[in-house]
Amino acid sequence: MTQFYKFTMAAVVAAVMSVPTSLFAQDGLKVATFEDVQISSEDGYWCGPTDNAVAEPSGWGYDNQVGTFTDGSFEFSNSYYNGSILSWSGFACSNRTATSFDALTMTPDQFNSSVGHGVDGSAKYGVAYNGGTVKVLNATDGAVVNGFYITNNAYAINSMTNGDSYAKKFEQGDFFKVIFTGTKADKTTSKVEFYLADFSSQNTTDHYMVKDWTYVDLSSLGKVVSISFSFDSSDKSYGYLNTPTYFCLDNFGAANTSTGISKPANMVEVYEVARYTIDGKRISAPQKGINIIRMSDGSTRKVVVK
Repeated sequence: MTQFYKFTMAAVVAAVMSVPTSLFAQDGLKVATFEDVQISSEDGYWCGPTDNAVAEPSGWGYDNQVGTFTDGSFEFSNSYYNGSILSWSGFACSNRTATSFDALTMTPDQFNSSVGHGVDGSAKYGVAYNGGTVKVLNATDGAVVNGFYITNNAYAINSMTNGDSYAKKFEQGDFFKVIFTGTKADKTTSKVEFYLADFSSQNTTDHYMVKDWTYVDLSSLGKVVSISFSFDSSDKSYGYLNTPTYFCLDNFGAANTSTGISKPANMVEVYEVARYTIDGKRISAPQKGINIIRMSDGSTRKVVVK
């Protein structure tokens, strides 16, 4: 069952990139910066296989090499196949600086971010695709994962901006979001949703796609042993998403060091862009009971109207 949580996210613009990010997470966890992930490709990316990979049937007539890699206090899933095609899912690593995407150069362009570097100008960042899981190491009872920094992948930005052979160009009413599911030691779960793009407002000036490193607060998940991700989008065919299911990430487990600092002059103001009832019906004004508010920075808040 999906639970709604209030989580605060700084609407980060380029000026905020100068704010240093702590590499020490809560509960003694070490932040995953991706800087220690080895990239041997001349094209500036790694997407598998991992050193501990084992063969597992893909369901498509070939075996995937499925394994994990460790960074900081976290273990990231990876599935890889490189035969007649290159296929991967879970987590990869990139140090590519290009921010564009061309279908003719799908690889390596699928490993481009919308920023061109990691948080605070670092060289490397993670790339997530299709679905995957992060496990918290050495935390039998779970640990609180503060959050991490996220931005859109260049492939997704290009698709939502221009449309492509599979997906539509975004227009009023469209959205693209990633859903983070935390699993506790007792197997119970909770969720946090983050909008990578939101065109739901009737006011076109409120439409946005995330193109800067932006903090996602995961602390409301509580003490978890793992966090998995999945996607949802308004653009579907036969129940399957057409929008490319990618995002880029960095400094997983980091605290949001921008919270509590003086707001830069060009910091984006956060405001309400849509309001819903608890059962998902959109409303134009506060309604008695629980209201779910979508903010301009992509966060979702729960408020009780009396």
